[in-house]
Amino acid sequence: MISILAGLVFLSFINGSPKPGEGLQIGDEIPVINYPLYNGEPFNTDSLKGKMVLLDFWASYDAPSRIASFEKKKLLETFKNRQFLNGKGFEIVSISLDRFRTPMLQAIERDDLNSFKHLCDFQGRESPIVQRFNNQAKLTSYLIDGDGRIVEVSQDTGKMEQTLLRLTR
Repeated sequence: MISILAGLVFLSFINGSPKPGEGLQIGDEIPVINYPLYNGEPFNTDSLKGKMVLLDFWASYDAPSRIASFEKKKLLETFKNRQFLNGKGFEIVSISLDRFRTPMLQAIERDDLNSFKHLCDFQGRESPIVQRFNNQAKLTSYLIDGDGRIVEVSQDTGKMEQTLLRLTR
């Protein structure tokens, strides 16, 4: 019932309803992240407008998120060039909760995640980014449409894939 209601709210936004507020629920606009990628390249979530984006919170020391990274890599390969109802193409922005650079970089290399955009401020769970997304306890991911609105919130990669399929043209 909740997902039906959330879907109706989301569809009302697509159909020209007033601009949604910033938040972390389906239909909300994603909070803006303006922070450099781990390689120093500037990054702002506004630069991804027009694309479907998965904001993926993870850590090199967290086994479930490392296992899910392989599934997310498959998602990227499958959907990177697809046309969606409200976006073209798909990208993954990986936000690490690591405190140390070396383990994070080793995990990116070992898991072959170089095709993701990687963000980390090395403050762990105390990171302002992590706290802003209320991701201290559970490493939740957010699927964002081309207008910067949240279309799915989940820890389940399969659920993200179903939503991407549903929104594919």
